[in-house]
Order: sequence, then structure tokens, then C-alpha cells
Amino acid sequence: MYKILLAFLIIIMAPAVFAVPAIQLYINSPEAVYNTATDTWVVNASDFELWVITSNADSKPLYDLTLVAAIADTDTPVDGALSIDGSSVMASEYTYGTPPSWGENAGSYPPHDIYPTMYHEMTIGLVNTAPDIVYDMEPGTTGSAMGMIFKYQISTSYSMIHFDSYGFFRESDGKFTFAPNSHDAERSGNSIPEPATMILMGLGLAGTSLFGRKK
Repeated sequence: MYKILLAFLIIIMAPAVFAVPAIQLYINSPEAVYNTATDTWVVNASDFELWVITSNADSKPLYDLTLVAAIADTDTPVDGALSIDGSSVMASEYTYGTPPSWGENAGSYPPHDIYPTMYHEMTIGLVNTAPDIVYDMEPGTTGSAMGMIFKYQISTSYSMIHFDSYGFFRESDGKFTFAPNSHDAERSGNSIPEPATMILMGLGLAGTSLFGRKK
């Protein structure tokens, strides 16, 4: 009875342990750091490669996959301050509010602290193939699945720009619902220290304090 119960628990827990997000963002740079508090890959470089990763697209088509670039609410859009694959984004291409900017789901993107603000949307399109092995890019995870990776070269002069990606699944009733997503990406002038760096800083401060007391 115990073995049967254990096997059952392993089966029902396995998808949760090894699942890969339907949509996730990743910054392909050795300088990128994962902020566990916000589930966001962060880099302070002005040029970097951004990945939009989808999984299990072969079993359930992902409609209207879209990349969103949002600037701080204290900033004003500037022509050419953001370039995606060498194509400059003009100030007139930004929308104020919460994405999407179109359709029956307009303005209903799941809560993100940065919105409402000025944002730009770039449609990637329908994803109904999964030719690649993709991974959960959160550090410490081991999940893998079949999926697809879309890679974009980002160049920006904005001190802070936040990237999201969304898409929709068509349900049995014909309605479209947001596909679960995870792992945002962001260019920030204030870099986040690596966990190891933070530990070393803490040990250094503790050592300094101890030395001071002995002295």
C-alpha cells in the first residue's frame, strides 16, 4: 500500500516539478542576473540578446504571441531609443496603459507593477510547432520540453525598459485566454548583485565588524 501511494504521489507531482512555462523570457548574456523577487532576468547592458521561449506548442497552438517593451512611467518615448533586430521603434508606436492594446482582451494583461505606462507591442504570431528542446530558464530548475525559441537583438538608450510576452490559448468554448507565462526580462541601470557576491559582501562586512571589535 505504501509503495502504491508513493508511486501515485510521484506521478501527480512530476508535472509540477518538471513543467516548463508556456511562455518565458530570457536574456542571453553572462552579465544577466535572475531576480527571484520579481522572476525577472535583469541586465544593465544597453545591447543584449533577448529570447522569447515557448513550450508544448505542438500540443496546443499559441495564438498571437506578442513581445511587449514597457518604459518607466517617468520616461517619455523617444524615436530610436529602442531598437529590435536593427529596427528602430518610433515614439508614435507606443501606447499608454496596459497591454494588449487591441481586441476583447485589451488592457487585461495579468497584473504587473510597471503598468499602466507607455509600452510598445511587437507581434510574433501563431506558434503551432515545437522543433526544439527548451528548458525552464529559472536558475536551479531542471524542467525541459519541446518548444521554440525566438531570438531578438536589443539595443536601447532607455535606462530602464521592461519586457513581457503574452499569447492566447483557444479553449473548448472558442474563447481565448492568456497562456500562463513566467520569467520577464529587463534592462536596468541598477544591476542586481549575484547571490555569491552578496554572500561575499556579507562575510566581508562581518569580518570588518569582528576586526573592529578585537581592535
